[in-house]
Amino acid sequence: MPARHTSQTRYSLEDFHQLGQRYAVRYSLTSAQRDDNPCLVQGRIDEHEVGRGITLVTSKVQTFHGYQAQSLTPPCLSIVVLLQGQAQLNGHRPIALSSGDGALLLCQDGRSQSALHRTQNDLRGLNLSIKDPDCLADEYLAEQLRQTLRTQGSRTQRWSLPDHLLHGLEALVSGAWQGSLQRLLCEGLALQLLAYGLGSLETPEPRSGTLSPRDRALLARVRDHLHQEPGADHSLQNLAQLACMSPSALRYKFQQTYGVSVMGFLRQRRMEVARQCLEQGWRVQDAAHYVGYRHASNFATAYRQHFGVSPRGDA
Repeated sequence: MPARHTSQTRYSLEDFHQLGQRYAVRYSLTSAQRDDNPCLVQGRIDEHEVGRGITLVTSKVQTFHGYQAQSLTPPCLSIVVLLQGQAQLNGHRPIALSSGDGALLLCQDGRSQSALHRTQNDLRGLNLSIKDPDCLADEYLAEQLRQTLRTQGSRTQRWSLPDHLLHGLEALVSGAWQGSLQRLLCEGLALQLLAYGLGSLETPEPRSGTLSPRDRALLARVRDHLHQEPGADHSLQNLAQLACMSPSALRYKFQQTYGVSVMGFLRQRRMEVARQCLEQGWRVQDAAHYVGYRHASNFATAYRQHFGVSPRGDA
């Protein structure tokens, strides 16, 4: 069915309580507020029913107050993807997520799970969940999930999404697709998320903990530089110098830490900034130049590949 919310909306704490009643989630503020019912976020939260038994919730919001979401009756499977922003997941073990990260949570013991969101200007992501294998219409998928729960038990694992899947998710969260085409996109992406997510359990997780605090700080310097200067003429060599690493070391450690390549992160950031410019009424050519594209035609191709639609701005 089509998404329930399709425009910019202000969501209060009470709105989140009502949302939580549908998903058995308790929402709470992380700090005291004078207002008993403050506006928590502004933007768009879309709920999609993807076949029987699979729920997909996408979010594109600005967060005004830090909050925690605690699942009272956790689904047996949750897949979380953070396209932009930061979050802290607390499942079988805690995981800090940044832009481009994904996490898979298996719950066999009913143990409570929670997510912590801080105040941030741009939080975009999604959550795919399956309450129980018996709820699924697809018996093959149901048996695959039962087998996974038997062999893996309760587990929380970070995983790296391939670039093509990230691009598809960006297109979905952007809200550019509607009606029957949106439903097809949701179904296709949900199946890909399940395949790649369950497949990640067969692959050893990257050992990001082996990175030194210095390396993590230097990688954050590169990430923040790309985030703040998406229109600059970046090269892997220059970014490696900024990180005090060789280009090959930067390429490997950045992918290991953030789940996306250096240039993949830059491309995502450029597309997001360009989309914001176009929403404000910029011409396509001006938006293209602003985010570092010399030719509007190259920008239009990249935009279409990223979001699945052509860029549109003022003439």
